[in-house]
Amino acid sequence: MKDGKAVNQRIDSILAPYAQRNEESLGRVHDYLPDPHRTPFQRDRDRIIHSNAFRRLKGKMQVVPPNEGDHFRNRLTHTLEVASISRDIARLLGLNEDLAEAIALAHDLGHPPFGHSGEIALQECLLPYDEFFEHNKQSLRVVTHFIKAYPDHPGLNLSVEVLKGLKKHATVPPTLEAQLVDIADEIAYIAADTEDGLRGKFFTMKEIEEEPLIAALSPPARANRKALAGAIVGRLIKDLVQSAKGKIEEMGIKTQADVIQQNKRALLFYRETAAQFRSLKTFLFQHYYESEEILSATKNGKKVIMDLFLFFKNNPELLPKNETQASTERQIADHIAGMTDAFAQKLHAEYHQK
Repeated sequence: MKDGKAVNQRIDSILAPYAQRNEESLGRVHDYLPDPHRTPFQRDRDRIIHSNAFRRLKGKMQVVPPNEGDHFRNRLTHTLEVASISRDIARLLGLNEDLAEAIALAHDLGHPPFGHSGEIALQECLLPYDEFFEHNKQSLRVVTHFIKAYPDHPGLNLSVEVLKGLKKHATVPPTLEAQLVDIADEIAYIAADTEDGLRGKFFTMKEIEEEPLIAALSPPARANRKALAGAIVGRLIKDLVQSAKGKIEEMGIKTQADVIQQNKRALLFYRETAAQFRSLKTFLFQHYYESEEILSATKNGKKVIMDLFLFFKNNPELLPKNETQASTERQIADHIAGMTDAFAQKLHAEYHQK
């Protein structure tokens, strides 16, 4: 028996032939009582958003530390934006919106505190032990091992398709829904970081309006900082959908089986737009991500993580129980990755006094 008995056929009937159908889901690892009123991927979505790991995203920085202002994006608001963009793209391409949304909501659950500097810090900590930290793989570990939601098994027991979708950086994703989440992530952060960079006065509108992607927008969008992020998202979604439709036809993709057999992605920007995207990303690196203010904050966060790693390495008895049979060093990384920025700083201050 499968989830969604009452709704799967109705929803599947309006999907494109190459979409992931609800009725064809491979199910879950652990047995469960089916829910006839929710598709399998709706059920995954609900399990994700009700988890502690999802709520903790609120306390994890995206680029600007949370204490710098209430209006800058954090890891949670970024995740919600990725989910929204994913649903929009899925709807326009006739793909499974529920699957795309579930993958999007879970894609950053493994992200450590202090943004990408936190990820780099854990990578450097694990390197001497022949281990490696990557936040997408960590998201998979979180939903399969560390969320304690059920008494008879660890993790959220998500569907096979969502779990495979979280491996999006490892290979060509097995579904178009997973591919679109990958690119929706990029659309979300490039638009949001442009707006946040302007809000924080890391650069001016005059400086960024010469970027080809910005210059291609309408004058009203360029004149209104608050409308700029939405205009960028709209422009990139339109380009992606048009490009993807042509690519799907060019690659001869007619069914879900055709998608699985491909060894390259079907969801890509047009070449000119991809170049514009890369140029804007380079601009943001130069003026925002690598600005003195951001580098100072990330340097501090990196130190906190490395100090905590060393502390737990010397005091492994203080680690919470980890049932993965992983090395001590990996268990330390698992523990730190689950922390919010504020909790990591609080713990660092407490341990530093000992």
